[in-house]
Amino acid sequence: MDEVQTIEAAVLSFYRGGSEQQKETHKWLQQVQNSPQAWSFCWELMQLNKSSEIQFFGAITLNSKLRSDWAEVPKEAHHELKQKLLETIVLFGNGPKIVLNRLCISLGLFIVHMLRHPTVIEEVTNMFLHEQLGNLSKVTQIEILMAVLEGIPEEVKNIRTQIPRTVVCEELNRNAEFVMQTVVTYLNEKLSRSAVEPHDMNGLINAAKCTGTWVAHGNVHLNDREGMIQTLLKAIHYCYWKEPKDDGCLMPEENELAETALKSLANIISSYATQNAKYSFTVINYMKLFLDVLVPILDAEYKENNDNENLALMIYALFISTLECFSSAIFAGIVTDSEEVSKVYTRTVDMLIKCTDKPGTYPVDESCSTYAMEFWYMLQEEVLSMDSGEHKKRCLEAIKPVYAHVVKVLVRKSQLPTESSLHKWNDDDLEAFRCYRQDIGDTLLSCHDVLNDLMLDVLSEALDESIMYLSYDPQSTESWTLLEATIHAFCSIAQKIEYTEHQQIVKLLKVLNEIPYEKYSDKLFGMALETVGAYSEWIGDNPKYLPSAITLLVKGLNSTKASQATLGLKDLTSECQKEVIPYALPLLDACRTALQEGHLKNAEMIRLMYTVGNILSVISYENIILYLDAMVSPCFEELQVHVQNNDRTEPTKARVVLRLEMISKLFSSLNIRKPTEGDMDKGLVVGVGPHKLPFPAGGTPAPGAPVQPILLILEKTMGLLKSLCTLWIHDETVIDTLCKALQQALTNLMDDIKPLLTEMCCLVLSILNTNCVVSAADIAGNFILMFYKDQDCRQLMVQLFTAIMDYNFNQMELNVGKLSRIADLIETFYAFNTRISKKIPICYSEVQIDCMKLVDYATKCMMLPETGPMKKSVAFITMFVKESTNHPVMMNVILAQGENIVRSTFLCIGGTALRTQVEIFADIFLALNFRYPAEFIQWMKLLEVPNFPTAYVSATDKEQFMRKIIKERVNKRLVQDHVRKFAALCRNIVEYENK
Repeated sequence: MDEVQTIEAAVLSFYRGGSEQQKETHKWLQQVQNSPQAWSFCWELMQLNKSSEIQFFGAITLNSKLRSDWAEVPKEAHHELKQKLLETIVLFGNGPKIVLNRLCISLGLFIVHMLRHPTVIEEVTNMFLHEQLGNLSKVTQIEILMAVLEGIPEEVKNIRTQIPRTVVCEELNRNAEFVMQTVVTYLNEKLSRSAVEPHDMNGLINAAKCTGTWVAHGNVHLNDREGMIQTLLKAIHYCYWKEPKDDGCLMPEENELAETALKSLANIISSYATQNAKYSFTVINYMKLFLDVLVPILDAEYKENNDNENLALMIYALFISTLECFSSAIFAGIVTDSEEVSKVYTRTVDMLIKCTDKPGTYPVDESCSTYAMEFWYMLQEEVLSMDSGEHKKRCLEAIKPVYAHVVKVLVRKSQLPTESSLHKWNDDDLEAFRCYRQDIGDTLLSCHDVLNDLMLDVLSEALDESIMYLSYDPQSTESWTLLEATIHAFCSIAQKIEYTEHQQIVKLLKVLNEIPYEKYSDKLFGMALETVGAYSEWIGDNPKYLPSAITLLVKGLNSTKASQATLGLKDLTSECQKEVIPYALPLLDACRTALQEGHLKNAEMIRLMYTVGNILSVISYENIILYLDAMVSPCFEELQVHVQNNDRTEPTKARVVLRLEMISKLFSSLNIRKPTEGDMDKGLVVGVGPHKLPFPAGGTPAPGAPVQPILLILEKTMGLLKSLCTLWIHDETVIDTLCKALQQALTNLMDDIKPLLTEMCCLVLSILNTNCVVSAADIAGNFILMFYKDQDCRQLMVQLFTAIMDYNFNQMELNVGKLSRIADLIETFYAFNTRISKKIPICYSEVQIDCMKLVDYATKCMMLPETGPMKKSVAFITMFVKESTNHPVMMNVILAQGENIVRSTFLCIGGTALRTQVEIFADIFLALNFRYPAEFIQWMKLLEVPNFPTAYVSATDKEQFMRKIIKERVNKRLVQDHVRKFAALCRNIVEYENK
């Protein structure tokens, strides 16, 4: 008794104490729940004279024991346990609800454990149907029965049962029709009356849920589900049309029943999705039923701020789900001789056009219109994937008018909120609308795939209408939203517009330059700037429109929309690099002015340096030097001041990082020897602009060729960079940013970096020996891959390689048992070693490093819960194994570590790795089986160890798995399939297959 009182006190302390106290109490209560004594005290806690918190703890304890510790219940105690359960359900039949719900789950768990008894479900069902549970009312008994039945299939997924999973599945299938018949009979009986009593609603809701959870079982054809579907539709119809609502809003119970019925309908349809062709006629029939019963509800709710929005949402979701599962059956109605199929298709399209055009603004006035987006993608995908021919042509012509109409609707729906309406919006609404506009942009791309050039005509008409709307009331400052939405539509399809000089685009660019932006919201100007950037590639093919684009973007640099302007200039100078030469110097002056004035945000300054690099790459060498001095020197001068002042304050750190990021961006785009596509094909690198410098790719520049500007910068500033590195060596952010800048320089310079290679490697070495950030390992890896085979650089590369290995081994030794702490470092380390294994595996033979330790740590790291280290470790082991047979040092490591690799792989498959990730381990099996077939057979015999990798998988299953894996040396897909199924067995999971 004392123990029960202690538990009760702990429960009350948990619910009513502080967070720290709760943490400790929760841990103790979990231990109590896991103890065998819990089978006894849980009943004592579930007494009517206890508080609801204590009763609830007793109920969840019983749940936990039934779910995980059934083996503790002796067979002879099963009947007593059942009786106690039923008695307690009677005790709590009238509440509290929270306790009763848990008891219903517990009875469902008990039934699952007892499924070896073929009549257990029928017995329990009849007991409730025939009112054999004490003094509980018939209504309450039915409500409880439906809750119990509904939970049984769900509990099977999580329960630990002594019955084999295949037997459980068979029993569920055998009992499914009995359960369904019971449920549907009950629903029909109640719904056939003129009015449903309020006290019956919970039972009806549970019954509707039951149809959705049991539908995956029973091996019943979809066409045999018509009675159930009609019953669920009857429930929705009853709830909505039962009686006029004073405020138009359904009562909570009616709303829940209707929504539950809709969810179950969606479950029924999706359960048969894999048999699309088999049920074409049936689905058309069901779709007609849905349209007849549900569209009138949608029509009644076709208004802003309707009170049953969520119900409308779920109706649309049902239609979309049905279309996703059976699209070909319904889309057959685009052009068909069948009037019935054609009508279903036409009514569906009309309904989803109305959904797209739902009155109001998403998401503050309506939330349905986003649901139809998926349909417009599905429809165009269905038609465009047809085999070319007359049928496809007819279908395409049939849907074009629909898509032209949808484009106009989408433009209208994508209008931004005006300043006067923003009071209705919160931050979540604004973010939802941003995502909605992105969805509209994606849908417009689908529309373009159908309409092609006709799309530009539709948008051009919309542009005329929006300008006309703007002119209706010239004094209005809020009439800009339609024009902005139209420009957004043009922007969304920019990637689809080919090089032709489309007059609609010419008109658009003209309009963008003529709008008096100062009269309207700056959002209109921002959209214009974004659109000019989006059409950079088209402008590159039509360069006579370049000046007006530059003018607009430069104007944007000095506005509140400088972010869009810098993005647009980045795109424009990348796509039109040659064409920008005549305007290069004024554009550089504009960039310099913007940088000097100080109104740009950090991200805008960094981005603008990319544009500067693009422009510098195409002007004369003399001008490059002049502008470098004017635009880049301020960055290094500021860094020099910070170094001289030995300043490591937070504000200084922010400035240092900014300047380094600006330099990094410049390094990424400044290259006077950028290759063209044709030159790449020939293996040549040719400069763009006045200095054409042909020389072999990756080779040495022609004699007398100008020095790459980046190299000039580095030569002058290497001392400063070293000092900066010394000052900030223990700050990961600064060092990481510095390394990324050097990486950008290396990427552009390639072999040109050789004059500074020693100094740069020494700088990187100093970082590796102190603070091996990810980007330091990356640049060191690139140096090694580029220059390891160069005898002049070999010693330096060996030093880099050794430094990386020593630092990472040291960090892993310091964090043994808690490797997750350095997950990012491990991911980078094994990504680096995978590249080395693939490109220059000779490193492992020529450099004195412990390869045994390298592979041993990889087997530990692939068992980490973090996906990155796990995947990179598996990739490394796989590549190391593949390359090892050509290098004795590597081969000896695999021969010594092979069994350890296989053991760790089995543990990952058995439970350490996420089940969704297990297929990756097939790569290790394939590599070992291909390179070491005889040894692999011996290593696989680890499976003969009892209860390895888990107790759930039988010796027979393990033997079959071994045979299948050993047999396959090449077929990756098949080995992945074997691994996935074996992982399910190891975890005691049944892979249910749809009918």
